Amino acid sequence: MVILTSGSLAQRNQQSPVEDPNSPNQSGPEKATGRVRWYSLVSLIVIAACLAEFLTGSTAILVAVANPLGFATLLGMYGGGALLIREVALRWRKRWGAVLLLGGAYAVGEEGFAAKTMVDPIGTDVGNELYNHWMGVNWVPLSALTLFHAAFSIAVPLVLVELLFPATKGRRLVGNVGLGITAMLYGLTIYLLSFGNPYTIPLPVTIFLAAYAFAFIVIAYLVPRSFLRAKTDLPDRRERNFILLGIFFMGGFFLISGGLGSGGDFLAHLLPWPVTSALFIPLAGLTAWYLVRHAGRSENDAVKIAFALGMIIVFVPIDITLELGGDTGVLLFTSLIFGVLLWLRELRAHPQNSSSAVRI
Repeated sequence: MVILTSGSLAQRNQQSPVEDPNSPNQSGPEKATGRVRWYSLVSLIVIAACLAEFLTGSTAILVAVANPLGFATLLGMYGGGALLIREVALRWRKRWGAVLLLGGAYAVGEEGFAAKTMVDPIGTDVGNELYNHWMGVNWVPLSALTLFHAAFSIAVPLVLVELLFPATKGRRLVGNVGLGITAMLYGLTIYLLSFGNPYTIPLPVTIFLAAYAFAFIVIAYLVPRSFLRAKTDLPDRRERNFILLGIFFMGGFFLISGGLGSGGDFLAHLLPWPVTSALFIPLAGLTAWYLVRHAGRSENDAVKIAFALGMIIVFVPIDITLELGGDTGVLLFTSLIFGVLLWLRELRAHPQNSSSAVRI
């Protein structure tokens, strides 16, 4: 693959209307061209399909290899969802705040209607449904998975592709026809996956889930461009702080959610479920507050890499357990993600080395 880079980090950050709301171009973002567009497009779909599923053990790597049709559904769901969110945010001329909100809507598609983790009281691999199932909804998974998919399943793949292919930053990867096809494939994938769980969602719960997802979409459209925009021009904290922030965020997520697995419901023995669900609000709020206050609006690639590294670190003990339990290759995959992030960090530390095409 070929990564095309521009002259300086500041110039790259100014290319995108998502990063620069004051861009005078009112005709909308341009469409990326050439091979780098296709590299970016394919990379986004594949990274989104693999990242969360493999690192969490939700899909074993060898199972994905042995079942191409099943892996295709991951491409359609995760990849299609990430691509839709990226392209819609660009067309709306929004930034990361709207991306995260749209990621909340994505979570409902996957965990509400496809896997039904947010609603099925007994038939999923989440071990604490009966602890928090009320009025047809599993409230802790609803809160937890909304946050997880928005921040990790969607935002992290978008960041990685932005870092890998800065030439496509702020540029559309598909036209209107491609966007429509992506939306149809994503919807079809969600529909087909819904048959994997025979649980029938009651009509009132279906209406609630649809309204919940629609609210995220409406808010994403209405929020100002300044929503969650960094306050400072440049980062004003060391990278180590953002690594620790990533560990705090992902570690806090797994602590509060109890790992969303049987036997991992530590807080379920201590707190009522409304309190557990509410704990995700300060977790997300404190993380967002620190990023807004200290991450900077430009020359912040190292910050993004450090924050992602911190989140990935939390998966290391999880993936060691998965590897020992038979999920062969998950540690190799985790090492690959670490390697890509560290390689990107080295490029950003020595930008003169990336002033021309870089082959990977």
